[in-house]
Amino acid sequence: MTKINLVLCDDHSADLETLSESANDYINSRGLFGETVCFSSSEEVLRFSESSDNDAVTVYLLDVIMPETNGIELGKKLRERDKSSAVIYISSSREYALDAFSVHAFSYLTKPFSREKLFKELDECLSRMENAPQRLLIKTANGIVGLALSEIIAVEYLNHRLIFHLTNGKKIESVYRKQTFDVQAKGLPETGAFLKISASYLVNYRNIRGIKSDSFIMSDGSQYKITRKYIAARQQYINGEMFGHKNIK
Repeated sequence: MTKINLVLCDDHSADLETLSESANDYINSRGLFGETVCFSSSEEVLRFSESSDNDAVTVYLLDVIMPETNGIELGKKLRERDKSSAVIYISSSREYALDAFSVHAFSYLTKPFSREKLFKELDECLSRMENAPQRLLIKTANGIVGLALSEIIAVEYLNHRLIFHLTNGKKIESVYRKQTFDVQAKGLPETGAFLKISASYLVNYRNIRGIKSDSFIMSDGSQYKITRKYIAARQQYINGEMFGHKNIK
């Protein structure tokens, strides 16, 4: 059974205690093998992330406004170290919700919120983390290549092949199949990681770092244009980032 870590950080002791009680109740009510770990500073969370079990499923529940390193900056550092973890922000204001884009936060909860709301967000978050395949197997001319989802910037359809653009600048090319893009890429959107932005491109939302009116800016600095037919992908991404990727299919 996979261990679940719920890592909480809030510099207000009363809020942290309340959140801890709810998180413990969640673990117990769901019969999970896991624990709640509480911290009052960003530095404590970073030290924990360096020594934590890499095989555990970790969800960070972070207050946004904290002294020294705020929750947004903390989230960025955590995501640099562990792209498989999830971040849920908790704040008394919606002011920083847009900043959560840069961290790919699963959701943003505004205080006060009910236990039922927290439980629902955790249910959906853990379900997505545990069910989404973390690696893809690509059939190439040189054999089968395994790719982690986090390695992929975008998938291009060219000359009846899928071209996987990677974070290290390399490209992986699938074998030739006389099939449409949708047929060859079947299953990729179902991972919850890809958005179709044109007739021949999917982008990986996990590696989006910015949005323009007609394009996405990726983690490697590349930009991918959203064509008019697929302009809804921009709002779909925004809705997904704000509300736990519920609309990304």
